[in-house]
Amino acid sequence: MRGRDATLERRRSGRRGPLLWAVAGALFVAACTGDNLFTGPGFANNLLGPSVEITAPQEGLTLAVGDSVEVKANLSSTNGVTVVNYTGHFANGAVAFIGESASLPGPQDTTVANYLRQADGGGTGTVSIVVEAGDATGDRGADTVHVIIG
Repeated sequence: MRGRDATLERRRSGRRGPLLWAVAGALFVAACTGDNLFTGPGFANNLLGPSVEITAPQEGLTLAVGDSVEVKANLSSTNGVTVVNYTGHFANGAVAFIGESASLPGPQDTTVANYLRQADGGGTGTVSIVVEAGDATGDRGADTVHVIIG
């Protein structure tokens, strides 16, 4: 390279190297001293909110128009889960399944199951089914599975 192109290349490579090393060094020092904030609850109890794992339906399940779907999920939280919400929406935001909410009798870890009914005139396509859980401190967690109507 000659002239202006070579000068620009030297400037780019000359500036990037020290900056990358400075950032990497700062991250290394932060990760190696004090409490480990990258795993576990960190500095605050239950920083990550409830854990939600949808176990049914399977990802990619195909349903006929008008079919209901059983949704099962494992819920857990260090503070106990108190509420669960089920929703189902098409990518454009249109309602695919009638949403459901349930309060649990007391803070607990549990497996929940609920049938979701398709909304009237819902249509066809890929649907995101979301199960969201809330715990006794107000923290929230969710999981999503995609099904196909049509």
